[in-house]
Amino acid sequence: MGRRSRCRRLQQQQRPEGAEDGAEGGGKRGEVGWEGGYLEIVKENKLFQHYYQELKIVPEGEWDQEPLPATLRITGYKSHAKEILHCLKNKYFKELEDLEVDGQKVEVPQPLSWYPEELAWHTNLSLKILRKSPQLEKFHQFLVSETESGNISRQEAISMIPPLLLNVQSHHKILRGLLLRMMLTTSAATCSSIKPRG
Repeated sequence: MGRRSRCRRLQQQQRPEGAEDGAEGGGKRGEVGWEGGYLEIVKENKLFQHYYQELKIVPEGEWDQEPLPATLRITGYKSHAKEILHCLKNKYFKELEDLEVDGQKVEVPQPLSWYPEELAWHTNLSLKILRKSPQLEKFHQFLVSETESGNISRQEAISMIPPLLLNVQSHHKILRGLLLRMMLTTSAATCSSIKPRG
């Protein structure tokens, strides 16, 4: 049996009883694309939590979970990056002011204070909200388009720190190890091109 057959079998097993196409877990091809085809990701693991609670290495008050803020980094050459930044700030971020989606106030993205030249931003917008909200459709399409073009990259803020600390210069050679993700390498290359000289 091929990969497709296994995938179909797994999807059928995961589908709630009595669910048809378009119902929960199914997927119905509509005029505008897939409707309701995203399954909720379970972010809880009772055994994991119990194990670490028993170790008592995390204080009781820190067990409350909050999703990490979505972060994006503008990549590419200075002039092109500045154009994308200008577009984000003056068009898309302005549209987010005073916007509320599903009772949640959408925070206007804020630059990461420690990242050079405002080329990295974070927001409370989740991918789920971006995908399903009609008010954010243009912003979502812009992000998808620019990500596919390689002009914007979504990555955790913590992974942006090592390239900054490495202080990569244009004459340095970067050896990308197996465990070092490509994103870190491109981030290091970008950092070396935006650092001021002198």
